[in-house]
Amino acid sequence: MPAKTTRRKPAKSKPSASKSNSTAKPRSNAARSKQKPEEEDKRKKQVWTIIVFAVGLLLTALTLVQGQNVWSFVHNFLFGFFSLPAFFIGPVVMVMTVLYAKEKLPGSLRSKVLQLCAIFVFWCAEMQILSSQVIEGAHLWDKICAIYDNGIHLHGGGLAGGLLGVPLQAALGKNGAAILVAIVLFCFALIFTGSTLLGFLRGVSKPVKKLNEGIDQHRGKRKGKIDIDLGPDGMPQHPVASPKKFHVPDLQEEPESDPEPPFVPDIPDTPANLDDLVKKAVGREGQQLSLIESKEPPKGSDNSIAEELNRSTRLVEEEKPEYCHPPMSLLKQPVNAANTDVSGELRANADRLVDTLKSFGVETRIIDICRGPSVTRYELQPSAGVKISKITNLADDIALNLAAGGVRIEAPIPNKPAVGIEVPNKKTDIVTLREIVDSPEFERAKSKLTFAVGRDIAGNVTLADIAKMPHMLIAGSTGSGKSVCINSMIISLIYKSSPDDVRLLMIDPKVVELGVYNGIPHLLVPVVTDPRKAAGALGWAVTEMLNRYKLFADSGVRDLVGYNKMARRSEDTAPLPQIVIIIDELADLMMAASNEVEDSICRLAQMARAAGMHLVIATQRPSVDVITGVIKANIPSRIAFAVSSQVDSRTILDSGGAEKLLGKGDMLFNPIGVQKPIRVQGCFVTDKEVEQVVGFIKSSGQADYSDDILEEIEKQAAAEKPKAGDGGGFDDQDSLLPEAIECVVEAGQASTSFLQRRLKLGYARAARIMDDMEQRGVVGPQEGSKPRQVLITKQQWIERNLNQNND
Repeated sequence: MPAKTTRRKPAKSKPSASKSNSTAKPRSNAARSKQKPEEEDKRKKQVWTIIVFAVGLLLTALTLVQGQNVWSFVHNFLFGFFSLPAFFIGPVVMVMTVLYAKEKLPGSLRSKVLQLCAIFVFWCAEMQILSSQVIEGAHLWDKICAIYDNGIHLHGGGLAGGLLGVPLQAALGKNGAAILVAIVLFCFALIFTGSTLLGFLRGVSKPVKKLNEGIDQHRGKRKGKIDIDLGPDGMPQHPVASPKKFHVPDLQEEPESDPEPPFVPDIPDTPANLDDLVKKAVGREGQQLSLIESKEPPKGSDNSIAEELNRSTRLVEEEKPEYCHPPMSLLKQPVNAANTDVSGELRANADRLVDTLKSFGVETRIIDICRGPSVTRYELQPSAGVKISKITNLADDIALNLAAGGVRIEAPIPNKPAVGIEVPNKKTDIVTLREIVDSPEFERAKSKLTFAVGRDIAGNVTLADIAKMPHMLIAGSTGSGKSVCINSMIISLIYKSSPDDVRLLMIDPKVVELGVYNGIPHLLVPVVTDPRKAAGALGWAVTEMLNRYKLFADSGVRDLVGYNKMARRSEDTAPLPQIVIIIDELADLMMAASNEVEDSICRLAQMARAAGMHLVIATQRPSVDVITGVIKANIPSRIAFAVSSQVDSRTILDSGGAEKLLGKGDMLFNPIGVQKPIRVQGCFVTDKEVEQVVGFIKSSGQADYSDDILEEIEKQAAAEKPKAGDGGGFDDQDSLLPEAIECVVEAGQASTSFLQRRLKLGYARAARIMDDMEQRGVVGPQEGSKPRQVLITKQQWIERNLNQNND
């Protein structure tokens, strides 16, 4: 029996053990079931965080980068719906995603998103109210489309702001709606950031408190330095150091000029009255004419030209002055044209111009009228959403409706939110050289190389400084005003500077243009007319430039200004004059000796500025074989007169516009540092005036030509003559070279295989002939497997042969 009981006890204990194991298993399964949802939620949170952050990056890219098709549609939709705040949607989404991932976002995510959406909508509404955009359209859908288009162009608050802002503005007015929306926007910003009004006020007051504390500390420090402790006898207890005495040289200090305020275009908010603009434009011209009249000398002091010449010759005989500037009486007085019907012409053109643009669906308003000597510029401000290209494409239609010979559109005007339409005047006013040279602006100019250009589109005096240019290119068709411009420049230099300050080197292949200046004391040598000697003169200029740089290096200075300052302090050294090299017709020189002339011009243009040597080059054939790319790259300042085609205009200015000029001195002046060319009516000087000024200068001082320079020019010309680099002589060249040049010029293309077929040559000889033609400037360099470009025409090749035969 006991054995049986012992066998039963373990049997009873087995069920209890199985029960304990069964209860432990459900507990572990429940813990695992709880951990799985948490891990899944965490993983989902990470995935959604990455997705939303990527969406934020995509929205940022959509607002910053323009694309095509679907990308462009979404880009325009964002700006059309939110306008300028669309830029901030992507960054805000990314910042909120990062805060949510770090669990630093206060409050629930859904409430924060709703608050942020409300902030964006009220921000857009505030921008729409403050933008003062005129919503055009008769129907509701037209207005919605107008608001959407304005948002695409970053005007107003987009569709989101327009749907809320426009009704509020209609109900409360502009000021009331702006205040209400600003208050609501401020409240939403406080709710979103989780701050209170007291906390906001404390945050604003902290910088003010710090500023006051800093001011108090600064005052205490100054007070401690100034207050001195006194003893019982009223004397300071510690010795006080007396201020150090500094030696101040006895120099007159120049008063510091106040910094100029930044330029702000003066555009009125309300449309100006057209009659006021017309009176203003006519008033400007009247003021200029009154200034000219006030400059006239009194009757008692007006001597005749003969008396001036006799008096000057007596002074030369008695005192022998260094240089006697010519009097203003040698130049003609400006003729004051009667301004009848000018106001009516301006008013009629302005009304017709606005009506013409309106008929093509372009809404504009005139904000200013500037009447110049030959052209009047009407400044128009287009309404919101009007593209500039829509106005520029209507140039021919505007000219047709205004019955004008040609209209030039400047879009936009620099420093003004307006488009300028330049219409020729029915009566052109002549700008004389005297009214520019006798102006206060010309008298106040300090540079000795200042010359008169003319009057700009607003009638203001336009001057130029050759030293700042530092080289200039003048180009235009025959009869457009190039020779008059060069004469005005030379006469201006004669009035402004003495031969000790400026010397001239003139090259005139046309022989008849600059020969009148022979004998004036400003000339280094007589006017050079032979093309070979012209190349020698340019070679001398290069040698003189190099000699000046060696002299600067020995003297320890960097340029001519520093050398002349040192020379004036020293008694043994004489100052060096500035040299202006004037070439009247570059095309003739390029035909006679292209390689030598181009090399000399390029070296002077690259290095001569610091040596005080400046180039003024004029040509009536603005083609790429005359104005080469190397010459254009080194001559930054240009003057373009009227040309026949836009291609010639681009050759001169790298932009169009010169083909629409009127001629007779009408120019586009593009000095270095100017964004767009300035339209100027050049000043006019007659041949009689030039002869009178030159006669006065010759009577007051004789020309001092340099024999050394003449000998150097002869040597340079003799050295250049036997060279065959300009398309001339074939003595030591291949006998078939002239025939090969004729073949490629007639065919318009050149290659070694072409010469082999046409002339029945071997490859080696044809390749040598091709290399010779490249050296002579007949064909361009090799461009892989393509045929070489032919650089000259048949007419130019015939002219080269004629010049070679004449030599």
